[in-house]
Formats: sequence, structure tokens, C-alpha cells
Amino acid sequence: MKYKLIKDTFLNFFKKKKHKIIPSFPIYSKNDPTLFFVNAGMNPFKDYFLGHVTPKYTRVANIQKCLRITGKHNDLENVGYDNYHHTMFEMLGNWSFGDYSRKETIEWAWELLTKIYHIPHQNIYVSVFIGDKKDELSMDKETLKYWKTLINENNILFFEKEYNFWEMGSTGPCGPCSEIHIDLRNEKEKKVLSGRDLINKKHPQVIEIWNLVFIEFIRKSNGTLEKLYTKYVDTGMGLERLCMVLQEKISSYETDIFYPIIQDIEYDLGNVYNKKSFTQNVSIRIIADHLRAIVFSILDGQLPSNNGAGYVIRKILRRSVIFYTSFLSKKEPFIYKFVDSLVKKMKNSFPELENKKKYIRNIIKKEELSFFSVIEKGSKKIQHIITKHKEKNEKIINGEKVFQLYDTYGFPMELTKKLVEKNNLFIDEQSFQKKLLEQQKRSKEEKNSIIKKDWIQVHDGFYKGKNFVGYDLIECDIFILKYREVENKLKKIHYYELVFSKTPFYPEGGGQLGDTGFIKNEIDKIYVFDTKIENSIVIHCVQILPSNVFSSFRAIVNKNRREKIEKNHTSTHLLHFALKQILGNHIQQKGSYVGNDYIRFDFSHYQKINIQELYKIENFVQELIFSDFLLKTKTFHSLQEAKKNASFSETFENKYKQQEVRVVTFGESSELCIGTHVQHTGLIQVFEILSESSISHGIRRIKAITSKKAIQHLKSIRDQYQSIKKMMKYPDSLMKSFSILKNHNEKLKQKISKIHLDKIEILKKEYSLKAIQLITSIKYICDIDLDQEKEINIMKKIVLDLRHEIHNLFMITGFVKNEKVILFVSVSDSVIKNHNIHAHKIICKMSSHIHGKYWGNSFFSTAIGTNKNGLNLVLKDAIAYKNHLQNKCLNLKK
Repeated sequence: MKYKLIKDTFLNFFKKKKHKIIPSFPIYSKNDPTLFFVNAGMNPFKDYFLGHVTPKYTRVANIQKCLRITGKHNDLENVGYDNYHHTMFEMLGNWSFGDYSRKETIEWAWELLTKIYHIPHQNIYVSVFIGDKKDELSMDKETLKYWKTLINENNILFFEKEYNFWEMGSTGPCGPCSEIHIDLRNEKEKKVLSGRDLINKKHPQVIEIWNLVFIEFIRKSNGTLEKLYTKYVDTGMGLERLCMVLQEKISSYETDIFYPIIQDIEYDLGNVYNKKSFTQNVSIRIIADHLRAIVFSILDGQLPSNNGAGYVIRKILRRSVIFYTSFLSKKEPFIYKFVDSLVKKMKNSFPELENKKKYIRNIIKKEELSFFSVIEKGSKKIQHIITKHKEKNEKIINGEKVFQLYDTYGFPMELTKKLVEKNNLFIDEQSFQKKLLEQQKRSKEEKNSIIKKDWIQVHDGFYKGKNFVGYDLIECDIFILKYREVENKLKKIHYYELVFSKTPFYPEGGGQLGDTGFIKNEIDKIYVFDTKIENSIVIHCVQILPSNVFSSFRAIVNKNRREKIEKNHTSTHLLHFALKQILGNHIQQKGSYVGNDYIRFDFSHYQKINIQELYKIENFVQELIFSDFLLKTKTFHSLQEAKKNASFSETFENKYKQQEVRVVTFGESSELCIGTHVQHTGLIQVFEILSESSISHGIRRIKAITSKKAIQHLKSIRDQYQSIKKMMKYPDSLMKSFSILKNHNEKLKQKISKIHLDKIEILKKEYSLKAIQLITSIKYICDIDLDQEKEINIMKKIVLDLRHEIHNLFMITGFVKNEKVILFVSVSDSVIKNHNIHAHKIICKMSSHIHGKYWGNSFFSTAIGTNKNGLNLVLKDAIAYKNHLQNKCLNLKK
């Protein structure tokens, strides 16, 4: 049974069981602060399990894209080495939100596996929760009862919490679960050892395939369990593993999900590929797996970057590069070539891939090229470290230096180790691991520094999941539904989070900052310093609690701040529209910051925007403002419905797949947006671009200001202009004055250049006279000057010129410039060849006298330091070295 048919069969089965079939949510978990990516099918339904949102349907089924390479669920190190772990996988799931429970879940799972997919029942094993004394939980007898009616009792096993009690995290919804395992071994192996003895033993062919979770409790922050009023069912089955079972393969990499891509990779490698090579086969598997994760992450809106979720994608892409450069002899971008292979295989299930494949391919190629640049720079740095250690005859490289390369420059430890060992040196891995653990500890402390206590319920029955009224109101009467205490140990701050029955406060989202303001009654006035959203709840942050939380309050948004933000947010829409009109329809929004102070707009574009284009964009936006377009908003029940009724950018359409879609329109500009806006564009008054820059490959950034701030900025420019006019010779013609100054400046530069050239010739003659004829005809110049500052570029040119003009020259010069000590060592090619004298070897020792750093090569090296007194020691070394040469040459002559 092929991949596509397996998926369709699952969905059709649950459709017949009266489930609402919904598409996959985006793999990038944008709206959940606890996750970078969806790592289980239940993640998007957390709001339902937590009781924050009432589900529209009580029975749901879908196939969810998931990614597991961070945190508790981290399969990265197993990927490619075993036969069933993957970074990205698709999870088949069915859910009940207070509808059916164990009986239906177990019976339907059995029916689907044995009667629809025709998996032999004797190959199936199931597990049941045996109970837990600490949590005072007894055996899951109900689950056991239903399994007994379907499966041989010998195929039922019992496990404790580790395997059969599912928890979302340290707090939150949880409950007993029943795992379904499949024994894929041949009959001969099964006769030797029963499959029940291999369950949960990490046997590659006795694998868990489906987990049926019965959510009945919520784990409190103090560790105790509290029974939920509503019971839920959450199931998850790995599609890749199911394909492996139904296609009778011993590895998921042999299924039709991966094998066509693997074949294309092997074909591209040609003679480089050796079927018997374990490392090559692992590398190919890793590339095929990582490619899928990268492609779907980019498709869902998450690009590789230096932080957060973007860093995770960059990490797995670079991991692929390391494997193909190390084991497949590829030294140029390679992964991007197989995007078309993946799209060809997956486009029937994900038709949106076809339209985005060129864009995705370009992003991956640019990211690969970027990493090659990192490798090149890092290789030079580690080579410099290796050279220093060889000169000093040191075998062990300090791990802290290696960690700096890894941490600061992104140069992988694996490549450093390879280069170091190639030069017969070693890394102090203990000190590297120490620094790495320190970093991880800091990261963990930062992550765990925020302690949120359990919610304390104040009022019931008011919150309905959509309590934001801020589009129409900036103040309203509210009750506090619940609150919790929050402590940030790292920053040493303490505050409270409040949930209101309804709220005019806009929570941070869509790039827009959260509102501030206050709540008040006859007794209290409490400042709200931030508003955010968590699991669909609007949360208000306050420093202190009201004296009586049971009272009613008036919630009032900071109107002045909100208005500034609204002007800025509307401007991002106008800017986006202008960019598309002037630069082209390829422009896609990639992020934004909308504050009360300025806007930042990130977008895809392949080159720098020139000044003329920026003027056009700025003027275009200004014309839209002057046109005074009215705000029009419309809410649709689905993205498909919105597409029929409006024209807008598809940039963030993945965010709206499972919720109502709000379209915001100004004139011809229409976009999906949940933010707040001005009622008509004329309120913005002025739009001014401050800067345009690159933030990563193919991504540009524009910063701009509006309204009063833009007017103040323009007035400041005018004032500066007036001040400059007063200083000019021709104030009524600044261009004429500027032209005169420019010509005068050019003449002065020419004069200075001539003076420098004359000075160089004079100094060269002086140095030539200082040259000492040694017995071996080596001409030696030493000039250490503490008293007179010299120009670095002039001295460098003199030293390099003399190296060519004076035969057999060996020269050391030292001087001071701006409190820095400069050393140059220059050696003629004939001296290097005949006497084995190298500039970088000499300067290596001398640099320590001036507390400096050095670099260069055999014929010319430089050192810069801070210790002026060290020049006396440099002079002593120079004289000693000269005497050593004289003695050496005398002995040779004898």
C-alpha cells in the first residue's frame, strides 16, 4: 500500500466514524511560547485540553506534520543510524473532546489496523498502565477490559508511568495511555524469542506504532494531579512507521516516502557512492530526512536564522552539509538539488509545494553557500591556531579556543577536530565540554528562571475563548476570572498575570506590541505593563494585585500609545503593498516589529534596494496616506472562503488554517491581519524610511517612522540643513559650495600624497644607508624607535619596497602609533631559501614582549601590541638574532 493511499485510508476511516477531517497545522509553532515546532499531533489542540477554548467539533482527525529535534523529544542523533527515527514525521491522529472514550478508541484502532490495513493480529502487542503509588493511581482496568475482548491476553503487557502515562510537560493535561506495538521480525526469529519480550527494548523491528492517550488529569505546578471535568482522547500514529509495516520493509528509509529521494541522491553521486559504505549510507539517509524537515519548515514560514526556531532549521541543514562534505566528497551546495525530487513525491498530498519549490530551493542553496563561507573562515582561524601551536611545539589545543570558534563563528567541532588531528595535534576536549556545559547550564537556568504558579480561579463562566473587544473599544467593564503569580529569578522580578472576562487590551501578536494601560475602581488603580496571548488566553501583566480581586473594574487602554501603534501597523500594510507594486510580486513578508516608536519590516528580495527605488517606495506610501483610504475589515470562517472574497498576500496563510480569517483592506491593499489599525490612512500624516539593509540571504529589512515622530525627524534634518547653510561660502547654492569644498579636498589629498611619497623616498634612502653587510652577504636593518610616531601605511610600504630593492635583506622595524606598538619583520626570498629564516617565526617570540597579536607569512609579518616598554626587549632580541646569524655564518665559512 502506497504512502498516499495509506493516508487517504486513515482519513476516510475516521470520516466514516463522523470525525471532522482537518488539514495539518503549520509545523512551525508560532502561537505557542513553550514550543519552537509542533512535536506531537496534540500540540495545536492544547487550548481545548486546557479548557481555554470550546472546540467547534467534538470529533476530529488529521495528519499533522511534526518535528522532533529539541527538548524532551529529541530524535536527532538517532536519525539515519536506525531504521525508524526521523526529524520530521507525519502523525496520524484522532481526537475526542468530551465525546467518546476508551471503548470506541480501542475498537476503532483495532478495526483499522487488522480489518482495513490487514496487519496480522498475532503481530500486534498492546500495553496497559499498571498504576503509580506516588500519584495514587490504580491500574487502568477499563482499558484492559476492552483489549481483552479483542486481542490474545498473552499480547497484553503492563508498564509503569515511563511508558504508559502521557504528560504534556511538567504541568498540564495528562493521563494513562495504551501503546500499540508491531513485531516485524520473520517467523524464524519469532519462534526463538517472543515479541512480548522485546516490547520497549529498542529492538529495530519491534516498534511502537500507535499511542492511545486518555487525558483525564491536569498536573499542577506542585506536582499533584487534579481530575478534569471533561475527558479527552488523543491518539498519535507515526505515518513513516505505518508505511514501513504495510510496505513490509525493515526500514522506513526503504518506503516510498524516502526511497525515491535516496535513489536520486545515489544517482547524483555516481562513482563516489559505495553501497557497502556504512558512513555513506547513513549520510544519504540523513540528507533525505533533513531535506524533508527543512523544506516543510520553509514552506510553513520558518526560514533558517541565528536564533529560535530558525536556528534549529539552520542546525539540521548544516548537519547535512557536514555529512556530505565529510563522507560523500561534495565540496559545493548539494542538498538544494533534491528539492524537486521531494516535491515530485509529495505534491499530491501537499500541492502548495509546487508553487514554492523554486523559492525553497533558492533559500536552501543560499544557506549552504553561507555555511561554506563559515567553513572557509573557520578553517583559516583554526589553521592559524594550529600554526601557532606547531611553532611553539605544543601538542594540545585549549578547548576554550575551539569553543569560541564553535560558539561565536558557528564552526562545527567535528570539522575542527578533523583539521587538528590531520596535523597530529589534539584538542583538550575536557575544557571544550566544560565551556559547552556552562553555556547549556546558562541556557537552562534562563529557561527555568521563570516560575509560574498555578492559576487561582476568581470567577467562573465568563471566558468564552474570544474575549477581545479592542477593535471597537479602548475601555470596558471587566471581572478578573483568574490570576497567577510569576517570578523571574534571573532578572529578579515578580509580577502577576490576570485573565479578564473581556478585554480591550490587544495582546502582542502579528508583530504588534501588546497594549499597556490600567484597570481601576473606587479603591484601586493597577497599571497593566504588558499584554500577551498564551494558549488563546489574553493575559495582562501587573506588578501588584488589586486589594479585592473579586471586585469589578474598568479596563482602560493607553490611548496615546495605541494610536501611535495603529498608525505604524497600518503603515506596514501600505509599505508591503508599495514594495509589491514597485519591486514585484515576489515580495513576501518575513516578519515585522510594530511599536509605538518605529516599524521594522522584513521581506524577501534578492538584492539591495537602490536610493531611487527607496524614494519611489516612500513616495508611494505617502500617496496612499494622502488618499485617506478608509479601513475595511471582514471576517471569514475559513481561508478558502476569504480567498473567494478578497485578494491578499499569501505570506501568512498557514497561520489561519484552523481559525477564522480577518482581512484588513485599505484601498487596493488587502491582507490577513489580527492587529489594530487607524480608521483612515490620512491619520498617519507622514511616512519616512530611516534605513534599508540585509539581515540574511535573500531577506531585506526596512525601518521607518510615521506621524509626529517622522515630522520631528524631518524638522531635525531641516534644522541641520539651515546650520550647514550658515557655514557655507554660498549659502543660497549648497551644491556650488559643496563642489568647491570637494575640489579643494581633492587638491589637498594630492598634496598630502606627494608629501608621503617624498617622505617614503627619503626614509628608504636612510634605511638603505643603515643596511649592514654581514659575512654571508645578508643585509640587516634594525630600526626600533620609541620617540617618534610613524604612519603605519607609510612604514609598511617602505618595508615591502626595500624587500624587493635590497638583495638578501633581513629587516626588523618597530615604532609607536596612537599608543599602539607596531612591529614589522621582512625577509627577502633568497634569505628564506638559503638560510631558512622566516618572518612569522621571528615575530612569534617578539610579539609576547609587546603583549600583542601577530600574523603574516614567511616573507612579511606584523605584530601589534600595547606594551611600549617591550620595544627594548625587541631590540635586544633583534641584536641577539643578528649576532647569532653572524656567528652561524662565520662557522659556515670556516
